[in-house]
Amino acid sequence: MKILILADSASNPRSFPDSEKTFLEETYPYILRKEFIDSTFWQLSFGNITSEELCSQAIGYLSDWDPDIIIVHSGVNDCRPEPMTKSQSTFFKFLTLGLIYRVSFLRDFIYSPYIIKKMGKSRVVDKSFKKTLKRLKLVFSDSKIYWLEIVAHKDYEEDRPGFIKKATSYNKLIKEVYLDDMVLTRQLIEGVDGFNMDNLHWRKNAHEVVSKAIINRIYKDFNLFNLGVKP
Repeated sequence: MKILILADSASNPRSFPDSEKTFLEETYPYILRKEFIDSTFWQLSFGNITSEELCSQAIGYLSDWDPDIIIVHSGVNDCRPEPMTKSQSTFFKFLTLGLIYRVSFLRDFIYSPYIIKKMGKSRVVDKSFKKTLKRLKLVFSDSKIYWLEIVAHKDYEEDRPGFIKKATSYNKLIKEVYLDDMVLTRQLIEGVDGFNMDNLHWRKNAHEVVSKAIINRIYKDFNLFNLGVKP
């Protein structure tokens, strides 16, 4: 099989803090590689990137590759509350010659929970996010696409007031487009206390339970069989 993984930084290794290190071999993309050892993988994992930017790379360069499976782990950066939208941020950065992002106290003020709560903007509006969901499905119509649930620890709400409501709304859009091919991960991760101390990235036990869920889905949907994997 050919398997394409498009993901944000939560899929990556994590070198800090020391007590919560996650090594490359412990991440769920690597676990999938070990499970499907005869498959061909291509992975793009990038921090602080929107789903449109992530999916556009695959659409632009891999549409002829025709992957059997696409796993998408993205959406936090689209929906989480920000002081301004992506276009507003770009304009503001240009207007101030980037000063606002280079002066730490100004940056800290703009991205403080108080300002974020007052503004409550998402980097990507819901209509644009849904457009990306549908575009990927249209371009890769012959691929089985699994889109992972947008999740973070409940305490992430303190840093990004309004995140829970935003994530719920954007998850509904994923469900509308991908139906049962949306992979629910929140309860799995919370069940093993799998969020890193930043309340966003994953500990190795989160990678373990999510990888198992994805593997089980693939075996079921592709009528595969492996005694080592239990639903």
